[in-house]
Amino acid sequence: MERIEYFNNWRKYAEEICLSLKSSLPDVMVAVFGSVVKGNYVPSLSDIDVLIVSDKVGDVKWQANIILYIESTVFNGKVTPFEFHFSKWKDYEEFYKEFFKPLVEIRC
Repeated sequence: MERIEYFNNWRKYAEEICLSLKSSLPDVMVAVFGSVVKGNYVPSLSDIDVLIVSDKVGDVKWQANIILYIESTVFNGKVTPFEFHFSKWKDYEEFYKEFFKPLVEIRC
């Protein structure tokens, strides 16, 4: 798949990411932010920033495993422009929600 397809369909992929995590993270919410939401991205240079919010967010090793899970289940191991970030709900509400404006919340 061409890189531009991910940018053209970022919302669909964010929903798929959210749904793929729902069984192991029942409180999960995905927030997309950055240039793709602002509409000023450059497909050859930009990434698609995705914040995964759950109170079950763990350490760096846990996060790496979640990223591998997403890459294998949602993207079939393909290289994509998605960049993953993680937050617990308290931090999201108190900081990230205001810092990452504009953002689009995907609840599944």
